[in-house]
Amino acid sequence: MLSRRGSRSPGSKPGEDVSLKTSPKSRTTLWSRQASKIVGAILLVVAAVWLGWLIFQRGGAAGISILPIPVNTPIGQVPPLVAAGITLGHASRTPALDQKQALLIASQLEPDAATNAKKTSSEYVLLNYTSTSASASHTNLSNVPAWMVLYQQIPLAPGDPSVDPNAPSHGTYDLYVFLDANSGKELLAIWV
Repeated sequence: MLSRRGSRSPGSKPGEDVSLKTSPKSRTTLWSRQASKIVGAILLVVAAVWLGWLIFQRGGAAGISILPIPVNTPIGQVPPLVAAGITLGHASRTPALDQKQALLIASQLEPDAATNAKKTSSEYVLLNYTSTSASASHTNLSNVPAWMVLYQQIPLAPGDPSVDPNAPSHGTYDLYVFLDANSGKELLAIWV
């Protein structure tokens, strides 16, 4: 006999709902489904927190950014550059000029330094420059993507011994050349 509540098993009493009886197997299935819902909810919360951290912290020191906001994390500062008003930051965007092009342009702008330097290196940076002099020869720069080309251990030209007989004859200097990473234009050149 069928009732509105469902079918009755042969040993059940009238008015008794068979669907309310649960077997051990169905209890395990019910517990498994509830546990899956709880674990899924916890994973969703963890994923939301992680995504929020990525968006609001923008990756922090790792320089990871999923937003189009440049991350200006300071990098190791060079004391002579800091004294000249120059600080550097990590650049996250891809430059229009690649490293080889930047080295070629710098060698064309500073041929003596390029040919006489013992070491040459380059790094893609964000350039910040605050003019320390009253002259308007250079404007202040803020977070400008630039290639920093460093020519190291360039020999000094021998001095005239008649002017200063005690002048060192084997001195060296370093030259920092900063090129705009998009146009290749020389922004600054600093002798150290």
